[in-house]
Amino acid sequence: MRLFPLRAFTGILLLCLPLVAQQESSLPAATQQQLTETIKSVLTATGTPSAQVGIVQHGNVVFASAFGDARLAADGKPAVPATPQMAYGIGSISKQFTGVAVMLLVERGQLSLDAPVSTWFPELAHSHDITLRNLLNQVSGYEDYYTEDYLLPELAQPTSSYELVKRWTSHPLNFAPGTRWQYSNTNYVLTGLIIEKVTGQPFFQFLKTNVLDPAGLSGVVDLDTNRPAIPVGYQRFGFAAPRAVQGEAKGTLSGAGQLAMPISQLMKWDTVVMHRALVIKPTSWQVLQSEVALPDGSGSGYGMGFFLGARDSRRIIQHSGGLSGFTSLNQLYPESGNAIAVLTNSDTATGALVSAIEAILFAPQAAGAVASNPATEALLKKVVSQIEANKLDPALIAPNLAYLLTPPVLADYRESLKPYGDITALEPLRAYERGGMDGFAYKATFSTGEQLRLSGYVTKDGKLDQLMLGRIK
Repeated sequence: MRLFPLRAFTGILLLCLPLVAQQESSLPAATQQQLTETIKSVLTATGTPSAQVGIVQHGNVVFASAFGDARLAADGKPAVPATPQMAYGIGSISKQFTGVAVMLLVERGQLSLDAPVSTWFPELAHSHDITLRNLLNQVSGYEDYYTEDYLLPELAQPTSSYELVKRWTSHPLNFAPGTRWQYSNTNYVLTGLIIEKVTGQPFFQFLKTNVLDPAGLSGVVDLDTNRPAIPVGYQRFGFAAPRAVQGEAKGTLSGAGQLAMPISQLMKWDTVVMHRALVIKPTSWQVLQSEVALPDGSGSGYGMGFFLGARDSRRIIQHSGGLSGFTSLNQLYPESGNAIAVLTNSDTATGALVSAIEAILFAPQAAGAVASNPATEALLKKVVSQIEANKLDPALIAPNLAYLLTPPVLADYRESLKPYGDITALEPLRAYERGGMDGFAYKATFSTGEQLRLSGYVTKDGKLDQLMLGRIK
């Protein structure tokens, strides 16, 4: 379940896109046409099977449409066009719903943000030192159980949320609680368990009755118990054709990312978030959308399920999400009452789509400088060269990536990289920490003169844990 910013404009694969399935729009005809052409172009360029796209302007939903195929033709089954009524997984955007559920219980006097986790689960490691507020603000120090952008072997097996949390909270803390910010899905699965313990109800049941229904949302799906057969989730390895992938098993998502919904319902939710008029009090909404102050005086840039920032003089509240075969990005501009959201059934295109839509509706965004990492750069050059030569040294690869790199997947990467030659230069685009690993994104220049975006994770012992390829516009 990813965090923003998502990967950039990726892949080239020509698809036969069906006609747009449009639900509603009050945008000018010329803007609608420009959006439709741009969205279809990005889907084609990134090899993304389908996307749902929604836009709110001045507090009203003005665009909610679907593009492409929710299921590609394969194994004798025909393609199924995407529609706006289908429920797409929203991944970690689910966290803001979890945060609202917590604040509702705080208002009712059933929860205290500053109570330690041991109030409800004293048997969990470090539970006496970590508060509910620490969990929601992502400053607990608990290690992230779902860092990679692919399905890990343990998440392919059914479990219980409690067993998952018990295992991952037993790991050493990444830092002392409250001293640093680091994104961790473990925090929100544990929060879901706390909600269940306090209310005596399954998490989704409480959420539906007390948050989703009062907000006027319908068609929301609990992926933990009712995963739809369509849309199908896909993943691309390198620039090869999308492969249908297995979804997460029961018990592995909970309060961190178990929701799916039609794009129109996510946009309706955005109007609730911006108006601060439903479900919880305005003061509770303010708590959710306020960053925590760190000991060094800096702000975390994160509230309780909301990334907080500004760009081009516009305040932005947003969150991305990722599940096996699905990605999402929901971006709100509260001062103007605007929002853009994209849901896809692939691991590509959400960032590119939102950026392209922003370019139509708003001014372009700016980027900042990022420091280089010589060790990561040397590792990337070596791994890319070895993949191209079909002589990958297993000692350079972390166990989770080794699990992913089956012969067909490795062949996808090799065929994608072979035309480019050796890496001659790497320009850092992004660097961060997550799940006890170093995240990276580079603009790589190859001996052919071509450029690609390389992103992923490196473990603390210097092994590659994820590698994603993206095209540079």
